[in-house]
Amino acid sequence: MAHLYERLVLISNFLHGTQVVYCPVPEKVFEYYPYVQPTNIPTVPRVLNKVYDTIMTEVGKSKVKRFLISQALHNEQPTLFSRIIFRRVRNLFGGKTFAMLTGSAPITPEVLHFFRIALDIPIVEGYGQTESTAAGTSTHVADMSCGTVGSPVSSVEIKLIDVPGTNYRANNNQGEICIRGPTIFKGYYGDEKKTRETIDEGGWLHTGDVGEWTNNGALRIIDRTKHIFKLTQGEYIAPERLEDGYVRSRWVEQLFVDGISTESTVVAIVIPDKEYVGKKYASKEGNRSFEDLCKDEKLKEIILADLKRIAKEYKYKYYETVSNIYLHPEPMSQENGLITSTLKTRRTAVRQYFQSIIQSLYQTPDHIQPSSTVDLQSKL
Repeated sequence: MAHLYERLVLISNFLHGTQVVYCPVPEKVFEYYPYVQPTNIPTVPRVLNKVYDTIMTEVGKSKVKRFLISQALHNEQPTLFSRIIFRRVRNLFGGKTFAMLTGSAPITPEVLHFFRIALDIPIVEGYGQTESTAAGTSTHVADMSCGTVGSPVSSVEIKLIDVPGTNYRANNNQGEICIRGPTIFKGYYGDEKKTRETIDEGGWLHTGDVGEWTNNGALRIIDRTKHIFKLTQGEYIAPERLEDGYVRSRWVEQLFVDGISTESTVVAIVIPDKEYVGKKYASKEGNRSFEDLCKDEKLKEIILADLKRIAKEYKYKYYETVSNIYLHPEPMSQENGLITSTLKTRRTAVRQYFQSIIQSLYQTPDHIQPSSTVDLQSKL
């Protein structure tokens, strides 16, 4: 309940007299949907990504299904054909949903477009922070475009300011996002120094996110200033933006991208998806523990090749493409202090925890010459 997005959703529903159903085990939420038949679903991209990946994996087994799905997704608006094709997807969510809200993390355009067409409902994406009481921007119900987080909500005003040391300039409609309004928090408890660093004298909350105004007045999140680091050739890296893409790999449960200023590429700590590794790889390797599999060079090669495939798909630059990875068997969690209560990565803590490993990833030739392309089908 420390998550302000969660609180905002609950308060809004209570004020409107809406019935709220709790699922005590998040992994079983889709067992609840057929019984509850929710009309309005607040969710996060992680849930939708899992469903999307599962559906597309099943679709990929049939050329006919792939063709039908591609035709159904071809239009920007749902059609009679898409309503017929995606009937089972709507039933997966209970069949009665007329609206969905997603927030707390970025959602990729292909996933957002898929569910807008498949569910034939408005899916609104919101942006904000705990420090702004979750209020920031929201897309419009009738807006079917992807890649933006909409326009400012009525309780706040937003401006963009220059980001020192980068090419992000307010006069180019780009810069750090600053929010001001009655929903902005008063400060961090017992930490006046951090409060002054976050809220300026004019009452503007400096979010640490970099945005861009589009031609229609919507805001697009394009970077993150707080965790930007520079590589040896002078290129700035926003690791969280890269992680949003890399984590789409079916082999990956969690991922941490980092780099060193004396190097020219990035590396990553990867926590593999234990279930997927067990299904696709472990069965062919005999009775080996997950910890032992994470030491397997062949598995590392397969996962690294898939990450490079994603980098190519998302058009990452060569210096944004991970050159080496380390497979770690233990998930980052609140218990080990690497994840916050709102499921955000404690980047400083993670960097310190894996410091020696990150440095060792640059001591191999992999970061100088890309490894040869791996044929995933032959490996599996």
